[in-house]
Amino acid sequence: MTWQERLTRLEAFLHRFPWLLPAISFAGGWLGFIMVQRGANAAQIIAMLAIVGWLWLLIEPLLRRRLERSRPGIGNLFVNFISQSLQQELLFFSLPLIIGAMQIDVGQIVFATLVGAAALVTTLDPIYERYIATRAARRLLFHAYCSWIAALVVLPIVVGLPLEKALPLSLAAVGAWVLLTMPLSWKSLQTGKQKAIWLAALVLSPLLVWALRGHVPAAGLAVTQAHITRSIDELTPGPSVTTLSSSELANGVVAFAAIRAPTGLAQSVVFEWRHGEYSERITEEIHGGSRDGWRTYSRKQVFPEASGGRWTVEVLTPQGQLLKRMGFTVIPTSP
Repeated sequence: MTWQERLTRLEAFLHRFPWLLPAISFAGGWLGFIMVQRGANAAQIIAMLAIVGWLWLLIEPLLRRRLERSRPGIGNLFVNFISQSLQQELLFFSLPLIIGAMQIDVGQIVFATLVGAAALVTTLDPIYERYIATRAARRLLFHAYCSWIAALVVLPIVVGLPLEKALPLSLAAVGAWVLLTMPLSWKSLQTGKQKAIWLAALVLSPLLVWALRGHVPAAGLAVTQAHITRSIDELTPGPSVTTLSSSELANGVVAFAAIRAPTGLAQSVVFEWRHGEYSERITEEIHGGSRDGWRTYSRKQVFPEASGGRWTVEVLTPQGQLLKRMGFTVIPTSP
């Protein structure tokens, strides 16, 4: 049996059971999420499988050209089939990790929804083949999106790269790849309008992502405990409080959080205290591998004179990704 016949049989099998690959990838993503939550090294092995798919997407244009030269027709069919399957694998693997890190934040919900929509598109052959696979420019931009999502999710897990480095590095890597494949994309665009839209998307997309980076869920990190308290003893917080009197502020307020992270990851987190226009940021560092989460806290002892009302404490990554939001209310003390 030739490799073309094997490919045809595999393609027919997946068309017969179109739910199989997405289901396996989605299950793999949840398994990876659970392993990260437990601080298990197995999460790195699972994430390595996603790296294989990521590497394929990076070399896909080169392989496509070579196969088309040696085997016209079959080369394009082969590469389209493999690329679509790997895009399914990458997106459905990444989706649970993104959902697991998502907070009640409009931007993060929109981001997760877009990833879910892209994953769904890869399973709908009529839509995928009509709107993505037929034009090199669309196909390569979609490749870039899938590659960026995969890099954003797996780099912190596999190599322990802090999230504030993973985002710019993934954008830079994908941007370089898009520039290298620009001749292929440009050649497939037939009108000046199409070229103008493509160029605008090429320039504005990374700028938009960077401007909205705070709304990207911090995949791989999860807050297991978080509350406001008045005391802490050797990283064991006191009772949770939701209201305080102005006189009680003199003894200080503690924002406590336990954060799970992948094994080997050293990551800065920021506690941002907010009250109206007032804002103060306090940076701490966490380390991955702890099953119950790395315990850390921020103690605030100096408060402005007008401290009455609602206070919010957000636990963020250095680039502004929301991990947890806590709050308490200060009741002015009567004179």
